Amino acid sequence: MIKIYYFIIYLGIRLVWLIVNLIPARKAFGFGASGGKLLFPLMGTRKKISVDNIIKAGITDSPTAAKKLAKESVAHFMGHIMEGVKVPAFMTPEHMKSNISIEIPDETKELLDKRDQPVLIITPHLGCWEVGLCLVSSLKPTLVIASTFNNPWVQRFSESHFRGGVEVYPKKFGFSPDLMRRWAEGCAFVLAVDQHAGRHGIWVDFFGRPACTHTSPARLHLRTGFPVIIGAFLRTGTLKYKAVASKPLIYQPTGNREADTIAITTEMNRQFEELIRMAPEQYLWAHRRWRDKPAVVKRRY
Repeated sequence: MIKIYYFIIYLGIRLVWLIVNLIPARKAFGFGASGGKLLFPLMGTRKKISVDNIIKAGITDSPTAAKKLAKESVAHFMGHIMEGVKVPAFMTPEHMKSNISIEIPDETKELLDKRDQPVLIITPHLGCWEVGLCLVSSLKPTLVIASTFNNPWVQRFSESHFRGGVEVYPKKFGFSPDLMRRWAEGCAFVLAVDQHAGRHGIWVDFFGRPACTHTSPARLHLRTGFPVIIGAFLRTGTLKYKAVASKPLIYQPTGNREADTIAITTEMNRQFEELIRMAPEQYLWAHRRWRDKPAVVKRRY
């Protein structure tokens, strides 16, 4: 019965895929965004979380403005997903040259241009992160960690249709020896780490409020010494984008691993805040980022 259920799900996805392929690339974002606007009133708790998060972050103190921004955020997310699916149809080297502006420091560009230099790129769920992988992978071999599907048909379909040029490692294996060896060969390792970290995180400020934050970027940097680049890939128009990034973060360890981890993680959140303020309507606000701090915290340093 499970196999039959999995196969029915797979057929449904193939049908949706066929319909999506009929939509021209230039219309994909608008199609998805319209669906997002229709979906927003039905989101219930997620709609409330989005509005509350926008106010907590200090983007606006007006509930009306926050609701409008939350709706724009959902529309952007759905539009981005649709546009991301169409990437193979339009993201050629020629399109990149004429439709992507790159606003990154010279030091960062030099790192990305060095074929044998491993870098850690961390980003919030802001802008068009899926599309941004295409730009990064055009500069360096690129690694990501992603969850795998229990459904074998869906997993094979996903592997054959998405993330061309990007090497995907199963999340269940974590930072495996194979991944670490490949990264050390000069790859860019991309992580999106702005969501609630649960028992694996530490509590540092995010928009002035304590939030449980992933320590993996700090721990990886302290372990390897590989430079960290914090950035995002913003949408500026129809099939047009802007890459923004920080100067490379190269932290000098003090010998106090706890203090070093907190310092790096705090700086990461600070730079995330700056990026999100550039285009708050392109941020994924629906995640429950701020939660009550437990009485006992298991530290991860």
